Amino acid sequence: MNVARKQLNTIKIFHAKLLDTLKRHQNDLANNYSQDIERLKFEQESLKAQVEAELARLKKQKIQTGNDIKIEVNSNIDDVNKKDISTVKTIENDKCSDNIDVKKNNQTLKTEKKQKKNNPAVPAKSTITTPVDFGRLDLRVAKILSASKHPNADALYVETIDVGEEKPRNVVSGLVKFVPLEAMSNRMVVLLCNLKPSKIRGVLSEAMVMCASSPENVEILEPPPGSVPGDYINVDGYTRSPDKVLKVFEEIAQDLKTDENLQATYKGIPWTVTGKGAVLAKSLKNIKIK
Repeated sequence: MNVARKQLNTIKIFHAKLLDTLKRHQNDLANNYSQDIERLKFEQESLKAQVEAELARLKKQKIQTGNDIKIEVNSNIDDVNKKDISTVKTIENDKCSDNIDVKKNNQTLKTEKKQKKNNPAVPAKSTITTPVDFGRLDLRVAKILSASKHPNADALYVETIDVGEEKPRNVVSGLVKFVPLEAMSNRMVVLLCNLKPSKIRGVLSEAMVMCASSPENVEILEPPPGSVPGDYINVDGYTRSPDKVLKVFEEIAQDLKTDENLQATYKGIPWTVTGKGAVLAKSLKNIKIK
């Protein structure tokens, strides 16, 4: 009987080792995948063989407890095995999912590379900016066809001006204090044509009459003789390239003034109408133009 108990203890030790091995390998499965699975199966089969051999030997000695032990051991082995198989399946599924994601990402990268190869990159937009200079002004010779007092402002005139276009422009000017109404009509002027149209005291103004201006006096600039509405005003050294809507006039205006010879200038260079002469002020020298 002592021998039987000793053998039974041996079986229990095997059983404990088996459970310990299974648990240990269960924790390591996540890192070792297929290799650990195969090793675990091998060890399970080996331990089961040892247990079955011991049980067979006990049966020969007619130890009644052998069958009970066999059932318990097999049941535990099966339970652990089921858990391990479930864990392994989960791990393998995750691994397969990761592999599928990796394949998809690789395929996406290959597709993008192929598209880039077949479709050369669009060149970056040019960072070249237009210089802020006289060339951005749309200055033209014009003729005031008629003028009248502004209906809502005593200091303003409203003029109808021919600038060589299909129809005249409407312009509002603050010249009442400096130019008599009778001197406004039927005269040639220089008009800045690319300002944004705006309403001044309720009346739309579509351009600006250029003048030599001081706090005490204002004079309308006069184009050279022979000029006609629509003639361009130029300055040597600056290519005419006017903005559609001028937003930098104040910056450019810092260099607009009359000189000692009454000529309208930009940085000291006269305004001219090609082949006809320079734009002049009547009497104001070295005065800002606006």
